[in-house]
Amino acid sequence: MGKINELSESLRSRIVAAHKTGKGYKAIAKCFQVPVATVQSIIKKYKEFDTVENLKGRGRKPKVTPALARMVVREAKKNPNITTKAILKNLSNSGTNISRQTLQRTLQKAGLKGCKTRGATLLQDSNEQTEGKQPESEEVTVSESEVEPGLESELQVDSVHPPLPAESD
Repeated sequence: MGKINELSESLRSRIVAAHKTGKGYKAIAKCFQVPVATVQSIIKKYKEFDTVENLKGRGRKPKVTPALARMVVREAKKNPNITTKAILKNLSNSGTNISRQTLQRTLQKAGLKGCKTRGATLLQDSNEQTEGKQPESEEVTVSESEVEPGLESELQVDSVHPPLPAESD
């Protein structure tokens, strides 16, 4: 388990000063009411880095660097209809692997919010060959002016489910 709280810089410098006067670790720990291991780590850090201040670079490093975040935001702004899967594919081709959630969090921090793609089919390689051809199934489209008031819901139900054949008794 990591540290719960840190000691102030003044207390750490007083511990180092006590060590310089020749006191032992146990005496220093008892005097300042801190664990012996804490005294040892403070003095070790002082001997190694000649300081009792917090060192730079502590903690977990971010997976998304500022340069990577700018690149992702630029790509998303350039093509607003691009999906996160497509951006992830581009990133993995360039050698960067991040999760979909990390990518979405990065875009949200930049002020871009995601949305689901529309129902229209996207032009991909498999769809380009069928572009321009008539659909195989004949669909009847009715404009709103041709529909009588009150029949809109019936028309929607009928377009989804064809009428059942009449049963004979």
